[in-house]
Amino acid sequence: MSRNLYPRLQKIRQQRLQNQSTFKSSEEQRLINDCKGKTFLQFNEIIGLPEKNGKEYPIFDYEIQLVKDILSHQHTWVKKAAGLGITEIVLRFIAWVSITDPKMEGKQVHIISGTGMNFANDLKVRLEKLFERRYPDLFLNSKFTELILNKTRIKVFPTKQIKDLRGHVDVSYIFIDEADYYDKAEQDELPFVIKRYEEKCDATIIMVSTPNRPDGLFAAIEAGEVFRNFFHKVFLGYQVGLNKIYDTEFIERERHEPEFEREYNLKYLGKVGNVFSAIDIDTAIQLGEQYKNIEISPYNILLAGVDPAFGSTSKAALTMVEFNKELDLVRVVLNEEWNQTTPSTIALYMHQLHAQYPNNLWFYIDGSGRSLINEAKVMFNEVIKKDDKDYRTTTSKIIPINFTTEHKKLLEHCHYLIAKGRVAIPKQYTNLITSLRTAWAEEWNLNKDESVNNDALDSLRLALREIKFAE
Repeated sequence: MSRNLYPRLQKIRQQRLQNQSTFKSSEEQRLINDCKGKTFLQFNEIIGLPEKNGKEYPIFDYEIQLVKDILSHQHTWVKKAAGLGITEIVLRFIAWVSITDPKMEGKQVHIISGTGMNFANDLKVRLEKLFERRYPDLFLNSKFTELILNKTRIKVFPTKQIKDLRGHVDVSYIFIDEADYYDKAEQDELPFVIKRYEEKCDATIIMVSTPNRPDGLFAAIEAGEVFRNFFHKVFLGYQVGLNKIYDTEFIERERHEPEFEREYNLKYLGKVGNVFSAIDIDTAIQLGEQYKNIEISPYNILLAGVDPAFGSTSKAALTMVEFNKELDLVRVVLNEEWNQTTPSTIALYMHQLHAQYPNNLWFYIDGSGRSLINEAKVMFNEVIKKDDKDYRTTTSKIIPINFTTEHKKLLEHCHYLIAKGRVAIPKQYTNLITSLRTAWAEEWNLNKDESVNNDALDSLRLALREIKFAE
Protein backbone atom coordinates (compact mmCIF):
# COMPACT_ATOMS: atom_id res chain seq x y z
CA MET A 1 0.00 0.00 0.00
CA SER A 2 1.44 3.40 -0.99
CA ARG A 3 2.05 5.99 1.71
CA ASN A 4 -0.32 8.42 -0.01
CA LEU A 5 -3.19 5.94 -0.09
CA TYR A 6 -3.05 4.89 3.56
CA PRO A 7 -4.04 8.31 5.07
CA ARG A 8 -6.97 8.52 2.64
CA LEU A 9 -8.25 5.07 3.65
CA GLN A 10 -7.81 5.96 7.29
CA LYS A 11 -9.83 9.13 6.83
CA ILE A 12 -12.61 7.25 5.00
CA ARG A 13 -12.85 4.65 7.77
CA GLN A 14 -12.96 7.29 10.47
CA GLN A 15 -15.70 9.18 8.59
CA ARG A 16 -17.79 6.00 8.19
CA LEU A 17 -17.45 5.15 11.85
CA GLN A 18 -18.34 8.70 12.83
CA ASN A 19 -21.46 8.61 10.61
CA GLN A 20 -22.56 5.29 12.10
CA SER A 21 -22.18 6.56 15.65
CA THR A 22 -23.53 10.08 15.19
CA PHE A 23 -26.83 9.18 16.79
CA LYS A 24 -26.61 8.62 20.51
CA SER A 25 -29.46 7.97 22.85
CA SER A 26 -29.81 10.43 25.68
CA GLU A 27 -28.82 7.62 28.07
CA GLU A 28 -25.59 6.98 26.17
CA GLN A 29 -24.82 10.68 26.15
CA ARG A 30 -25.44 10.76 29.90
CA LEU A 31 -23.02 7.84 30.33
CA ILE A 32 -20.37 9.65 28.31
CA ASN A 33 -20.86 12.90 30.22
CA ASP A 34 -20.75 11.08 33.57
CA CYS A 35 -17.48 9.33 32.73
CA LYS A 36 -15.66 12.16 30.98
CA GLY A 37 -12.27 12.74 32.56
CA LYS A 38 -12.74 9.99 35.15
CA THR A 39 -10.01 7.59 36.28
CA PHE A 40 -10.44 3.86 35.90
CA LEU A 41 -11.53 3.46 39.52
CA GLN A 42 -13.97 6.38 39.28
CA PHE A 43 -15.38 4.90 36.06
CA ASN A 44 -16.11 1.61 37.86
CA GLU A 45 -17.84 3.41 40.71
CA ILE A 46 -20.07 5.12 38.12
CA ILE A 47 -21.10 2.01 36.15
CA GLY A 48 -21.13 -0.33 39.17
CA LEU A 49 -18.46 -2.59 40.62
CA PRO A 50 -17.89 -6.19 39.44
CA GLU A 51 -20.37 -8.82 40.61
CA LYS A 52 -19.90 -12.57 41.10
CA ASN A 53 -22.58 -14.96 42.34
CA GLY A 54 -24.75 -12.00 43.32
CA LYS A 55 -22.02 -10.37 45.41
CA GLU A 56 -20.34 -7.07 44.56
CA TYR A 57 -16.55 -6.90 44.77
CA PRO A 58 -14.15 -3.95 44.83
CA ILE A 59 -11.45 -3.49 42.22
CA PHE A 60 -8.61 -5.43 43.85
CA ASP A 61 -4.97 -4.35 44.06
CA TYR A 62 -3.79 -6.95 41.51
CA GLU A 63 -6.42 -5.70 39.05
CA ILE A 64 -5.35 -2.08 39.54
CA GLN A 65 -1.74 -3.11 38.93
CA LEU A 66 -2.75 -4.96 35.76
CA VAL A 67 -4.42 -1.83 34.37
CA LYS A 68 -1.23 0.11 35.15
CA ASP A 69 0.80 -2.56 33.35
CA ILE A 70 -1.42 -2.35 30.26
CA LEU A 71 -1.10 1.44 30.20
CA SER A 72 2.67 1.29 30.75
CA HIS A 73 3.61 -1.37 28.19
CA GLN A 74 2.88 -1.83 24.52
CA HIS A 75 1.91 -5.48 24.91
CA THR A 76 0.89 -7.42 28.03
CA TRP A 77 0.76 -11.20 28.54
CA VAL A 78 -1.14 -12.50 31.58
CA LYS A 79 -0.87 -16.05 32.90
CA LYS A 80 -3.59 -16.25 35.53
CA ALA A 81 -5.52 -18.49 37.86
CA ALA A 82 -9.13 -19.28 37.01
CA GLY A 83 -11.77 -17.09 38.62
CA LEU A 84 -9.56 -14.08 39.42
CA GLY A 85 -11.78 -11.80 37.33
CA ILE A 86 -9.09 -10.86 34.79
CA THR A 87 -11.35 -11.14 31.73
CA GLU A 88 -13.87 -8.90 33.47
CA ILE A 89 -11.27 -6.28 34.33
CA VAL A 90 -9.90 -6.20 30.77
CA LEU A 91 -13.41 -5.72 29.39
CA ARG A 92 -13.91 -2.86 31.86
CA PHE A 93 -10.61 -1.36 30.76
CA ILE A 94 -11.72 -1.52 27.10
CA ALA A 95 -15.02 0.16 28.00
CA TRP A 96 -13.22 2.85 30.00
CA VAL A 97 -10.76 3.84 27.26
CA SER A 98 -13.48 3.69 24.59
CA ILE A 99 -15.63 6.17 26.52
CA THR A 100 -13.02 8.47 28.09
CA ASP A 101 -10.02 8.57 25.73
CA PRO A 102 -10.46 11.05 22.84
CA LYS A 103 -7.74 9.18 20.92
CA MET A 104 -10.10 6.19 20.60
CA GLU A 105 -12.49 8.11 18.33
CA GLY A 106 -12.69 6.30 15.01
CA LYS A 107 -10.53 3.43 16.28
CA GLN A 108 -11.23 -0.29 16.57
CA VAL A 109 -10.88 -2.86 19.33
CA HIS A 110 -10.68 -6.54 18.42
CA ILE A 111 -11.59 -9.31 20.86
CA ILE A 112 -10.62 -12.94 20.14
CA SER A 113 -12.18 -15.71 22.20
CA GLY A 114 -13.79 -19.11 21.79
CA THR A 115 -13.98 -21.42 18.81
CA GLY A 116 -17.48 -20.44 17.66
CA MET A 117 -19.14 -17.13 16.96
CA ASN A 118 -21.69 -17.57 19.76
CA PHE A 119 -18.98 -18.12 22.34
CA ALA A 120 -16.92 -15.18 21.13
CA ASN A 121 -20.03 -12.98 21.10
CA ASP A 122 -20.52 -13.71 24.81
CA LEU A 123 -17.69 -11.30 25.61
CA LYS A 124 -19.36 -8.55 23.61
CA VAL A 125 -22.59 -9.20 25.50
CA ARG A 126 -20.69 -9.07 28.80
CA LEU A 127 -19.27 -5.73 27.76
CA GLU A 128 -22.75 -4.36 27.01
CA LYS A 129 -24.07 -5.61 30.35
CA LEU A 130 -21.47 -3.62 32.27
CA PHE A 131 -23.81 -0.63 32.07
CA GLU A 132 -27.26 -2.13 32.62
CA ARG A 133 -27.35 -1.70 36.43
CA ARG A 134 -26.77 2.05 36.40
CA TYR A 135 -28.02 2.84 32.89
CA PRO A 136 -31.00 0.50 32.34
CA ASP A 137 -32.36 2.52 29.39
CA LEU A 138 -29.04 2.62 27.56
CA PHE A 139 -29.25 1.96 23.83
CA LEU A 140 -25.99 1.06 22.07
CA ASN A 141 -25.30 0.58 18.38
CA SER A 142 -24.82 -3.18 18.48
CA LYS A 143 -24.83 -6.07 16.02
CA PHE A 144 -24.12 -9.76 16.53
CA THR A 145 -20.36 -9.39 16.20
CA GLU A 146 -19.90 -5.65 16.75
CA LEU A 147 -20.54 -2.94 19.28
CA ILE A 148 -19.98 0.79 18.89
CA LEU A 149 -19.21 2.41 22.21
CA ASN A 150 -18.93 6.20 21.99
CA LYS A 151 -17.07 6.33 18.66
CA THR A 152 -15.04 3.14 19.07
CA ARG A 153 -15.91 -0.01 17.12
CA ILE A 154 -15.50 -3.18 19.17
CA LYS A 155 -15.52 -6.36 17.09
CA VAL A 156 -15.37 -9.99 18.25
CA PHE A 157 -13.66 -12.84 16.38
CA PRO A 158 -13.94 -16.55 17.18
CA THR A 159 -10.65 -18.42 17.04
CA LYS A 160 -11.79 -20.20 13.88
CA GLN A 161 -11.67 -16.81 12.14
CA ILE A 162 -8.24 -15.63 13.30
CA LYS A 163 -7.18 -15.16 9.69
CA ASP A 164 -9.98 -12.60 9.30
CA LEU A 165 -8.03 -10.24 11.53
CA ARG A 166 -5.63 -9.59 8.67
CA GLY A 167 -6.06 -6.37 6.75
CA HIS A 168 -7.65 -4.18 9.43
CA VAL A 169 -6.29 -0.70 10.15
CA ASP A 170 -6.92 1.80 12.96
CA VAL A 171 -6.89 -0.96 15.57
CA SER A 172 -5.89 0.37 18.99
CA TYR A 173 -6.34 -2.75 21.16
CA ILE A 174 -6.48 -6.50 20.58
CA PHE A 175 -7.70 -8.59 23.50
CA ILE A 176 -6.96 -12.33 23.16
CA ASP A 177 -8.77 -14.33 25.84
CA GLU A 178 -7.91 -17.89 26.99
CA ALA A 179 -5.35 -18.19 24.19
CA ASP A 180 -3.71 -21.31 25.66
CA TYR A 181 -6.89 -23.29 24.94
CA TYR A 182 -7.05 -22.56 21.21
CA ASP A 183 -6.49 -25.44 18.79
CA LYS A 184 -2.88 -25.99 17.80
CA ALA A 185 -3.39 -24.68 14.25
CA GLU A 186 -4.90 -21.49 15.67
CA GLN A 187 -2.04 -21.10 18.15
CA ASP A 188 0.45 -21.51 15.32
CA GLU A 189 -1.35 -18.90 13.20
CA LEU A 190 -1.76 -16.33 15.97
CA PRO A 191 1.85 -14.97 16.12
CA PHE A 192 1.90 -14.26 12.37
CA VAL A 193 -1.45 -12.45 12.46
CA ILE A 194 -0.75 -10.43 15.59
CA LYS A 195 2.72 -9.25 14.64
CA ARG A 196 1.39 -7.76 11.41
CA TYR A 197 -0.43 -5.17 13.50
CA GLU A 198 2.91 -3.74 14.62
CA GLU A 199 3.55 -2.74 11.03
CA LYS A 200 0.05 -1.41 10.34
CA CYS A 201 -1.26 0.41 13.38
CA ASP A 202 0.93 -0.22 16.42
CA ALA A 203 -1.96 -1.82 18.30
CA THR A 204 -1.69 -2.73 21.98
CA ILE A 205 -1.98 -6.49 22.51
CA ILE A 206 -3.46 -7.95 25.70
CA MET A 207 -3.18 -11.75 25.86
CA VAL A 208 -4.75 -13.57 28.82
CA SER A 209 -5.17 -17.23 29.72
CA THR A 210 -5.18 -19.86 32.41
CA PRO A 211 -2.28 -22.20 31.47
CA ASN A 212 -3.00 -25.40 29.62
CA ARG A 213 -0.48 -27.75 27.98
CA PRO A 214 3.31 -27.74 28.47
CA ASP A 215 3.64 -27.91 24.67
CA GLY A 216 1.18 -25.07 24.04
CA LEU A 217 1.36 -21.39 23.13
CA PHE A 218 1.72 -19.93 26.63
CA ALA A 219 4.58 -22.27 27.57
CA ALA A 220 6.33 -21.31 24.32
CA ILE A 221 5.87 -17.59 25.04
CA GLU A 222 7.10 -17.98 28.61
CA ALA A 223 10.19 -19.86 27.37
CA GLY A 224 10.90 -17.19 24.73
CA GLU A 225 10.33 -19.56 21.81
CA VAL A 226 7.70 -17.30 20.22
CA PHE A 227 6.90 -13.59 20.72
CA ARG A 228 10.46 -13.19 22.03
CA ASN A 229 10.93 -9.84 23.85
CA PHE A 230 7.42 -8.89 22.73
CA PHE A 231 5.29 -9.03 25.90
CA HIS A 232 5.48 -7.61 29.38
CA LYS A 233 4.69 -10.76 31.38
CA VAL A 234 2.33 -10.83 34.36
CA PHE A 235 1.86 -13.92 36.57
CA LEU A 236 -1.27 -14.06 38.72
CA GLY A 237 -1.57 -17.27 40.71
CA TYR A 238 -4.29 -18.01 43.23
CA GLN A 239 -2.18 -16.41 45.96
CA VAL A 240 -2.99 -12.85 44.78
CA GLY A 241 -6.71 -13.57 45.20
CA LEU A 242 -6.64 -15.16 48.66
CA ASN A 243 -9.10 -13.53 51.08
CA LYS A 244 -10.26 -11.36 48.17
CA ILE A 245 -11.96 -13.18 45.30
CA TYR A 246 -11.24 -16.58 46.94
CA ASP A 247 -11.75 -17.58 50.53
CA THR A 248 -9.34 -20.00 52.19
CA GLU A 249 -11.91 -22.80 52.45
CA PHE A 250 -12.53 -22.71 48.70
CA ILE A 251 -8.82 -23.02 47.88
CA GLU A 252 -8.28 -25.82 50.41
CA ARG A 253 -11.21 -27.71 48.89
CA GLU A 254 -9.91 -27.22 45.34
CA ARG A 255 -6.42 -28.41 46.29
CA HIS A 256 -7.71 -31.97 46.28
CA GLU A 257 -8.88 -31.74 42.66
CA PRO A 258 -6.51 -33.03 39.94
CA GLU A 259 -6.92 -29.78 37.98
CA PHE A 260 -5.82 -27.53 40.86
CA GLU A 261 -2.19 -27.04 39.83
CA ARG A 262 -3.23 -26.02 36.33
CA GLU A 263 -6.35 -24.01 37.14
CA TYR A 264 -5.03 -22.11 40.15
CA ASN A 265 -1.25 -22.58 40.53
CA LEU A 266 -0.11 -21.68 36.99
CA LYS A 267 1.25 -25.13 36.07
CA TYR A 268 1.18 -26.40 32.49
CA LEU A 269 -0.51 -29.79 32.80
CA GLY A 270 -3.06 -30.07 30.00
CA LYS A 271 -6.53 -31.55 30.26
CA VAL A 272 -7.03 -34.28 32.83
CA GLY A 273 -7.11 -37.61 31.00
CA ASN A 274 -9.37 -40.64 31.32
CA VAL A 275 -6.85 -43.50 31.38
CA PHE A 276 -5.12 -43.25 34.76
CA SER A 277 -6.92 -42.07 37.89
CA ALA A 278 -5.45 -39.26 39.97
CA ILE A 279 -5.40 -41.55 43.02
CA ASP A 280 -3.40 -44.23 41.18
CA ILE A 281 -0.91 -41.66 39.87
CA ASP A 282 -0.47 -40.17 43.34
CA THR A 283 0.12 -43.67 44.72
CA ALA A 284 2.81 -44.26 42.07
CA ILE A 285 4.48 -40.97 43.05
CA GLN A 286 4.33 -41.78 46.77
CA LEU A 287 5.95 -45.16 46.10
CA GLY A 288 8.52 -43.49 43.89
CA GLU A 289 9.49 -41.04 46.63
CA GLN A 290 9.53 -43.79 49.24
CA TYR A 291 12.00 -45.96 47.31
CA LYS A 292 13.88 -43.45 45.14
CA ASN A 293 17.16 -43.64 47.11
CA ILE A 294 17.54 -47.41 46.88
CA GLU A 295 20.56 -48.46 44.82
CA ILE A 296 19.85 -50.31 41.58
CA SER A 297 20.64 -53.95 42.17
CA PRO A 298 22.84 -55.80 39.64
CA TYR A 299 20.66 -58.85 40.29
CA ASN A 300 17.34 -57.24 39.32
CA ILE A 301 16.06 -57.10 35.75
CA LEU A 302 16.28 -53.65 34.10
CA LEU A 303 14.06 -52.86 31.11
CA ALA A 304 14.29 -49.70 29.02
CA GLY A 305 11.57 -48.59 26.61
CA VAL A 306 12.70 -46.33 23.75
CA ASP A 307 10.44 -44.21 21.56
CA PRO A 308 12.63 -42.83 18.73
CA ALA A 309 10.07 -40.29 17.40
CA PHE A 310 12.28 -39.48 14.41
CA GLY A 311 10.80 -37.57 11.49
CA SER A 312 8.19 -35.76 13.62
CA THR A 313 7.90 -32.71 15.85
CA SER A 314 7.72 -34.92 18.95
CA LYS A 315 10.62 -35.83 21.21
CA ALA A 316 12.51 -39.06 21.54
CA ALA A 317 12.21 -40.66 24.97
CA LEU A 318 13.78 -43.44 27.03
CA THR A 319 12.34 -44.79 30.29
CA MET A 320 14.19 -47.42 32.32
CA VAL A 321 12.53 -49.47 35.05
CA GLU A 322 13.84 -51.93 37.65
CA PHE A 323 11.79 -55.05 38.34
CA ASN A 324 12.33 -55.30 42.11
CA LYS A 325 10.91 -58.65 43.26
CA GLU A 326 11.87 -57.98 46.86
CA LEU A 327 9.61 -54.88 46.95
CA ASP A 328 7.11 -56.55 44.61
CA LEU A 329 6.95 -53.52 42.33
CA VAL A 330 8.55 -51.79 39.34
CA ARG A 331 10.64 -48.68 39.97
CA VAL A 332 11.13 -46.03 37.30
CA VAL A 333 14.84 -45.27 37.67
CA LEU A 334 15.43 -43.15 34.57
CA ASN A 335 13.46 -41.00 32.15
CA GLU A 336 15.30 -39.09 29.41
CA GLU A 337 14.04 -37.07 26.45
CA TRP A 338 15.73 -35.66 23.36
CA ASN A 339 14.52 -32.92 21.06
CA GLN A 340 15.62 -33.20 17.42
CA THR A 341 18.48 -35.57 18.12
CA THR A 342 20.00 -38.31 15.93
CA PRO A 343 19.76 -42.11 16.13
CA SER A 344 23.52 -42.21 16.78
CA THR A 345 23.18 -40.01 19.87
CA ILE A 346 20.52 -42.23 21.39
CA ALA A 347 22.32 -45.45 20.42
CA LEU A 348 25.49 -44.17 22.12
CA TYR A 349 23.52 -43.27 25.25
CA MET A 350 22.00 -46.77 25.29
CA HIS A 351 25.44 -48.30 24.94
CA GLN A 352 26.71 -46.26 27.90
CA LEU A 353 23.81 -47.56 30.00
CA HIS A 354 24.60 -51.08 28.84
CA ALA A 355 28.21 -50.61 30.04
CA GLN A 356 26.88 -49.84 33.52
CA TYR A 357 24.49 -52.82 33.57
CA PRO A 358 25.92 -55.30 31.05
CA ASN A 359 24.14 -58.40 32.31
CA ASN A 360 20.67 -57.28 33.37
CA LEU A 361 19.49 -54.47 31.02
CA TRP A 362 17.36 -54.96 27.89
CA PHE A 363 16.05 -52.30 25.47
CA TYR A 364 12.57 -52.47 23.87
CA ILE A 365 12.37 -50.11 20.90
CA ASP A 366 9.45 -48.99 18.76
CA GLY A 367 9.99 -51.02 15.60
CA SER A 368 9.31 -48.02 13.35
CA GLY A 369 12.67 -46.56 14.38
CA ARG A 370 14.73 -48.78 12.07
CA SER A 371 17.72 -46.43 11.91
CA LEU A 372 18.08 -46.46 15.71
CA ILE A 373 17.57 -50.22 15.90
CA ASN A 374 20.20 -50.87 13.24
CA GLU A 375 22.73 -48.46 14.75
CA ALA A 376 22.23 -49.94 18.21
CA LYS A 377 22.57 -53.48 16.84
CA VAL A 378 25.89 -52.59 15.24
CA MET A 379 27.11 -50.81 18.38
CA PHE A 380 26.07 -53.77 20.56
CA ASN A 381 27.65 -56.20 18.06
CA GLU A 382 24.33 -57.98 17.48
CA VAL A 383 23.06 -59.60 14.30
CA ILE A 384 20.41 -57.67 12.33
CA LYS A 385 17.64 -60.08 11.36
CA LYS A 386 14.97 -59.81 8.71
CA ASP A 387 12.08 -60.61 11.02
CA ASP A 388 11.76 -58.86 14.39
CA LYS A 389 10.06 -61.95 15.78
CA ASP A 390 13.37 -63.80 15.53
CA TYR A 391 14.99 -61.68 18.25
CA ARG A 392 15.26 -63.37 21.65
CA THR A 393 16.27 -61.88 24.99
CA THR A 394 18.73 -64.75 25.41
CA THR A 395 20.79 -63.51 22.47
CA SER A 396 19.79 -59.84 22.06
CA LYS A 397 19.72 -56.77 24.24
CA ILE A 398 17.98 -54.74 21.51
CA ILE A 399 14.39 -55.94 21.00
CA PRO A 400 12.22 -54.23 18.32
CA ILE A 401 8.49 -54.09 19.10
CA ASN A 402 5.73 -53.63 16.54
CA PHE A 403 4.14 -50.66 18.27
CA THR A 404 1.50 -50.25 15.57
CA THR A 405 -0.08 -53.60 16.37
CA GLU A 406 0.64 -53.66 20.12
CA HIS A 407 -0.04 -50.07 21.25
CA LYS A 408 -3.51 -50.75 22.67
CA LYS A 409 -2.38 -53.83 24.58
CA LEU A 410 0.64 -51.91 25.89
CA LEU A 411 -1.54 -49.07 27.21
CA GLU A 412 -3.96 -51.48 28.86
CA HIS A 413 -1.08 -53.36 30.52
CA CYS A 414 0.51 -50.10 31.71
CA HIS A 415 -2.83 -49.02 33.19
CA TYR A 416 -3.23 -52.39 34.90
CA LEU A 417 0.16 -52.22 36.63
CA ILE A 418 -0.31 -48.63 37.80
CA ALA A 419 -3.87 -49.27 39.00
CA LYS A 420 -2.59 -52.27 41.01
CA GLY A 421 -0.02 -50.06 42.75
CA ARG A 422 2.87 -51.96 41.16
CA VAL A 423 4.70 -48.94 39.64
CA ALA A 424 6.83 -46.41 41.55
CA ILE A 425 7.61 -43.07 39.85
CA PRO A 426 9.70 -40.42 41.65
CA LYS A 427 8.20 -36.94 41.38
CA GLN A 428 11.33 -35.65 39.61
CA TYR A 429 10.08 -37.24 36.38
CA THR A 430 7.54 -34.49 35.78
CA ASN A 431 7.07 -35.04 32.05
CA LEU A 432 6.32 -38.71 32.55
CA ILE A 433 3.85 -37.90 35.34
CA THR A 434 2.17 -35.27 33.15
CA SER A 435 1.83 -37.86 30.38
CA LEU A 436 -0.08 -40.09 32.80
CA ARG A 437 -2.30 -37.29 34.10
CA THR A 438 -3.31 -36.18 30.60
CA ALA A 439 -3.53 -39.56 28.85
CA TRP A 440 -6.82 -39.70 26.96
CA ALA A 441 -7.93 -42.81 25.10
CA GLU A 442 -10.90 -44.55 23.54
CA GLU A 443 -10.84 -48.36 23.75
CA TRP A 444 -7.14 -48.17 24.73
CA ASN A 445 -6.29 -46.14 21.63
CA LEU A 446 -4.32 -43.13 22.93
CA ASN A 447 -5.53 -39.82 21.51
CA LYS A 448 -2.24 -38.00 21.00
CA ASP A 449 -3.86 -34.69 20.18
CA GLU A 450 -5.52 -34.58 23.61
CA SER A 451 -2.67 -36.15 25.60
CA VAL A 452 0.61 -34.46 26.56
CA ASN A 453 4.19 -35.82 26.52
CA ASN A 454 3.10 -38.90 24.58
CA ASP A 455 6.66 -39.99 23.90
CA ALA A 456 7.37 -40.37 27.61
CA LEU A 457 4.25 -42.52 28.03
CA ASP A 458 5.12 -44.59 24.94
CA SER A 459 8.57 -45.32 26.35
CA LEU A 460 7.04 -46.35 29.69
CA ARG A 461 4.58 -48.63 27.92
CA LEU A 462 7.46 -50.36 26.14
CA ALA A 463 9.49 -50.65 29.35
CA LEU A 464 6.60 -52.35 31.18
CA ARG A 465 5.79 -54.74 28.33
CA GLU A 466 7.36 -57.84 29.89
CA ILE A 467 6.50 -57.10 33.53
CA LYS A 468 4.22 -59.69 35.10
CA PHE A 469 3.41 -60.28 38.74
CA ALA A 470 2.08 -63.41 40.38
CA GLU A 471 -1.41 -62.62 41.66
